[in-house]
Amino acid sequence: MLLSILAAQRKELVPGQAAIHTLLSTVFLAKRLRTFQGRVKHEPRPPVWPGQYQVFFTVDVPYVNKLQSTPLRYQYQAWQDEERGMQKIIRDGVETNIQVLGGGEAGGLEYIMQPRIDKLYCVTYPLGGGAGPTAQAQRRRLLQSNAAKLGMVLPEIGERWAYNGSTVVANGRHAGRVADVWVWRVDDEQGYGTYHNVYTFLAGRDGEPLALLMRGVNLYTGGHFDEYDAIFFAYKICPEEPDPAVRGVARHQRRYSSAALWRSLLPNRHYGDAAYDAFVHRHGRRHGSAEEYEGRRQVFHENWAKIGAWNADGSGHELGVNRFADWTQDEYEALVLPTHGSVPHPTLASARSARLHRPALAPAMLPATVDWRGTPADSPVKDQAACGSCWAFGSVASLEAAYFRETGKQLLLSEQNLMDCAWGYGNTACLGGFQSLAYNYMTDVLGIASEEAYPYKGVSDYCHADIPHAAKFANFSQVWVNATETHTQEQAVMDAILTKGPMTVSVNAEGEDFRFYKSGIYNNKKCSPKMKRLDHAVIVSGYGRTPEGQDYWIVKNTWSPYWGVGGYIYIARDPDHDCGIATQAIYTDLRVV
Repeated sequence: MLLSILAAQRKELVPGQAAIHTLLSTVFLAKRLRTFQGRVKHEPRPPVWPGQYQVFFTVDVPYVNKLQSTPLRYQYQAWQDEERGMQKIIRDGVETNIQVLGGGEAGGLEYIMQPRIDKLYCVTYPLGGGAGPTAQAQRRRLLQSNAAKLGMVLPEIGERWAYNGSTVVANGRHAGRVADVWVWRVDDEQGYGTYHNVYTFLAGRDGEPLALLMRGVNLYTGGHFDEYDAIFFAYKICPEEPDPAVRGVARHQRRYSSAALWRSLLPNRHYGDAAYDAFVHRHGRRHGSAEEYEGRRQVFHENWAKIGAWNADGSGHELGVNRFADWTQDEYEALVLPTHGSVPHPTLASARSARLHRPALAPAMLPATVDWRGTPADSPVKDQAACGSCWAFGSVASLEAAYFRETGKQLLLSEQNLMDCAWGYGNTACLGGFQSLAYNYMTDVLGIASEEAYPYKGVSDYCHADIPHAAKFANFSQVWVNATETHTQEQAVMDAILTKGPMTVSVNAEGEDFRFYKSGIYNNKKCSPKMKRLDHAVIVSGYGRTPEGQDYWIVKNTWSPYWGVGGYIYIARDPDHDCGIATQAIYTDLRVV
């Protein structure tokens, strides 16, 4: 009966998603199945992974698959060798990531390879970073008192995970296999409103990993709240001699005590405070001494109290505890601030085919509310997944609005086209870029492919110049919105939104209260509008005013509808702390061939 229900559900799925949906469905129906079988008495121990293993797996992002006919699916091969302190990951047949413990300023080195136009491109970072909305965020490094640790491939099923019964996989790669289900649910407030981080792991009775279903922050990359489905296969214990490419980077490895390495991988040895210990388990924090534990514990409670006081004050938007909760402000600033301004923002002088916006209405004639949401001018909320491609999404959103303004038709255009082909203009695909530089590229090519023909992959790829442009332009220009003699910067942007539609802007998204925004008017007095602090591209879809008279911008993010208010955030319309909404607003004018 249960298998029939699952089969019926699969009929409505996007092609290629049946296996994933089946695995997910079995998780939520696990207890029902256990009751149905009646005879299941199995209470397994959590799986423990060896120090050396090899595993192949795929990762799907279901929400993106709803937006395009080609599923967003990553194909991975991973080698984990903790004895040598080395890890290698190949994505879609391309060596994308090699990590080596030892050496480097942060205790290890990370090599990231990605396609660039028509050849591979390699960058080297200290080990310990994570994915974020921009290149700056990807280069941020955690301050660690202990040794560096290799990134996770298979999750450590420890105390935070609860056994949730067994089930039978009905379809897909592991059809017919009996799986033990482990669930880690983070029920405390994380800033996602009704959404909670829920991670489900399926293991075969032989201990083989089958699937990791993530409904929350991406455990692999630290990416935003979303749905991520990892399906494992071809798992091997103690692989043969490491791949030559892994051995090739071993020269960067310095002498490193095996005993010290294993100590760094053990669970935290210091505990005693229930609330802080729960935080420690959730975020994998480790402490080198009892003194460090006590110091971090005190900082945690101070920050926890500040967050509680903020939310109790009802200042407009709500905050939640995140992984920085046991960091001091000095540490947090050391993490995020030095990177700001390291890559200068393009100026109007460097923008080709650029001009300034001329307001059409006097300030007194501007309406109190303009909201393009739900119209063909404002494309659906999209999802950049675990990739720093916000610049491409912001650029394309303005192009889509301009295309509708010119033709009266909505056409979804390709972010991947910009990511793959605009390298020579200063953009670096998933490692960040700028909207105005993307428009410099558009000035030369005068066209862009559709999202359908050139679907989003969420990773860098070679430039596919053979894919035809769905939108071809006779002329193209980027228009910067600046203050005039009659309009302030804010009024000029309001006029442009009214007369031209949604447009791309850059914001200061470094604050943890931005990342964990869930509702209300975002009104952070420290959210700087200064150009050098802007680190994330978004789309302004309108503006409005609350019944109490508070002005705000309607801002669309590209972190899926699971973030914020259906993918949007309301930011206070205040020139002193609007996070940069009015600082660098750009739209495009074009004439379609």
